Amino acid sequence: AIGLFEWAWDTTDNVGEHLVHVILDRFDTVSVGDENRDNNQVMLTVAVHDPLELPPNERNATWVTAETDCCNVYVVSGTAAYRDLPDLLVKVETAVDLAASRLEEELNRKIDIYLVDRVIGQGGYAGNAVVISYLDRQYASQGFEQVLTHEAVHIIDRQFAPDRITFLAEGLAVWGSGGHYKIENIPQRAAALVALDQYIPLAQLIDDFYPIQHEIGYLESAGFVSYLIDTYGWPRFKQFYADVAASDAPTMSQAMDLNLQQYFGITLAQAEADWLAYLAILPQDRNVLIDLQTTIRYFNVMRNYQRLYDPTAYFLTAWLPYPGSLKTEGNPSDLTRHPDGEVNVTLEVMLQAADVASRAGDYNKANVLLDSVTRVLENDGVFIDPLAASYLNLVRSLTNQGYEVQQVLLNGDRAEVKVNGANTAVLTQLTLTLFGQNWVLSN
Repeated sequence: AIGLFEWAWDTTDNVGEHLVHVILDRFDTVSVGDENRDNNQVMLTVAVHDPLELPPNERNATWVTAETDCCNVYVVSGTAAYRDLPDLLVKVETAVDLAASRLEEELNRKIDIYLVDRVIGQGGYAGNAVVISYLDRQYASQGFEQVLTHEAVHIIDRQFAPDRITFLAEGLAVWGSGGHYKIENIPQRAAALVALDQYIPLAQLIDDFYPIQHEIGYLESAGFVSYLIDTYGWPRFKQFYADVAASDAPTMSQAMDLNLQQYFGITLAQAEADWLAYLAILPQDRNVLIDLQTTIRYFNVMRNYQRLYDPTAYFLTAWLPYPGSLKTEGNPSDLTRHPDGEVNVTLEVMLQAADVASRAGDYNKANVLLDSVTRVLENDGVFIDPLAASYLNLVRSLTNQGYEVQQVLLNGDRAEVKVNGANTAVLTQLTLTLFGQNWVLSN
């Protein structure tokens, strides 16, 4: 079991070990499914360390704010985002301009954007503000620009569609950013989804969106949104999008059906049949099929890693703090802390390498890496796989020399590695060569 307690206890001047009682349903008001009230509490021994023991980058962490025409951007000092802030401000402005342009909507306020130094979910989320993961060892895809544009769409579309439903909102965000994690031909990719027998009937997806495999659900919703926009035009679709609400009917799919008839004179079943017929005549591209297969597999393996070794990043157990509270209540270093044992570092650089290979079209290499990661996950973190063991030896060697490994591109007996030293975000490029079982620095 995992418990998340957000800033529940101010431990100032409480250095030492403490016995903490966590009590659920204190007055035993829940009876059905909780017949045994004796299991409603747990006792934990918690050690509160002296703040002076914190590493300098955490002890001195402060919020840094920068402003652009569109946004207020917040980063924590000493992080990758702080290091790259000038370039990131340009990317933020570009992404938000793209989102506004695609929606044909001018911003009515500045967007608050928090760039955090750890992976959360698939890389970001949006409420009244936007939180985006930005770090060197980004193991949940390198699609920073697409994620940023995606979340900006979620903010901007509320200006004209405050009650939009999830299926349409996520589909529009993928369409608005030109793809999911990368620029892609959305209709062709949706056709590949059907060809791979991964298609979910629309009514089922609309009514129960988030439990569906993430990449499948988001791509399918984007494909349908793209089809409606191409068929009926953006102005008419925008009116439809703004009008569909959960309160229109007993289920989301019925609300969609009702509004499709009202705006386009077609039922959900008819629209789905027409869309599938359109997808069926698109020419198949084998590379698109393989890319989609690899992408779905990559994210499935990545989430399994999160579930086992980085649970507060896993979407079902993720820590998703309200952004404003991050500044007013939380220690900025909360956003920097995440599991960093050698198992974590090794598997994260392997996942990252799989993403790099997939984006380069080397699907065989990507799947070999995913096979290797999977074997480690299925064997309780034991690196019995030769490829994984080689990555582990490399990470262990550099860690023992005082480096923090951020990226590894391994080709045979040669490795190109990006590292940083203790308490600094400055990256250094290293080249290593394998001699026997040992990785040796070449530069």
